[in-house]
Amino acid sequence: MSHQQSSPTGRGSPAKPDDSPDNTLPLLAGAALKLRIKDHVQRRVTQAVPVPTDMALKLLVKGFKPLEHQLLNGTVKLSERRQPRLRLVSDAEGANADVVMIDARDPLAMRWAARRPWLEHTTVIWVDAADAPPGHTVIRRPVQWPAMPMLLARALEQGPRRSINNALSTTMTRASVLVVDDSVIMHTYLRSMLEPSGVTVTVAENAEAGIKAAAAAHYACILMDVMMPGIDGYEACRRIKAGARAGKAPAIVMLTSKSSPFDRIRGKMAGCDDYLVKPVDQDRLHQVLSRYIAVFSGAGESSPGALTLELG
Repeated sequence: MSHQQSSPTGRGSPAKPDDSPDNTLPLLAGAALKLRIKDHVQRRVTQAVPVPTDMALKLLVKGFKPLEHQLLNGTVKLSERRQPRLRLVSDAEGANADVVMIDARDPLAMRWAARRPWLEHTTVIWVDAADAPPGHTVIRRPVQWPAMPMLLARALEQGPRRSINNALSTTMTRASVLVVDDSVIMHTYLRSMLEPSGVTVTVAENAEAGIKAAAAAHYACILMDVMMPGIDGYEACRRIKAGARAGKAPAIVMLTSKSSPFDRIRGKMAGCDDYLVKPVDQDRLHQVLSRYIAVFSGAGESSPGALTLELG
């Protein structure tokens, strides 16, 4: 009996099973194409919205083994080609860090943390901790150092919210708020929620007008839409913060329909103080404004150093 021999083209050969390695090539090609498209879109976004070259997410790290520090340094090095990049800070800058990462197995790191009450209101990642304060993040070893940017984004999302004294709502009376949004419907909606509480609302129909209004008057808070024609909310926020006198920058709350970690970090890097997700909830709006109006009027605590993220 003769046996049929397979030709190089596969004619006459039996069909290959579905799990044949050759059948994965189209899938791999498709995945590679998606990555190229994603990279292209991100480059277009970066080109369309100028980003300051000094934009960095400040990270303070306490404890950890030498090998872990090497892996972390490698991740930081790779981040230099991305936005936002990561920057390790020293103890001297610790109170201004965006995220603090603490090795719960390191006694020295734990003693250091015990003497830092400001950590309660900071985004903190505890590694191998039994528990942690509300709003802090706990992860287990091995730490996925290459995924550090995503880990930091998630920690920022669930970062601690400062306690709000309900009595602060009385400070909203006679306060001035600037609304920067290209939607007339949004203007009307926000006025209907704020003016009955005694808040004076000024409207700017685009980012350029908002920047001029912020330079011409002092506002307790600015409600800034993210997506607008021309300059977007991130760039407007950055310019307003950069142009303000030392200690006089108004609080800026971004209004967005997006809730991705990347967008929230972009807002943080631009200098925004808080986030509200559309459609804006009235109670949450009053809660956020009460905080910043109290700070502006001197009735509340010092300006918050950690970004509060509305998870919507």
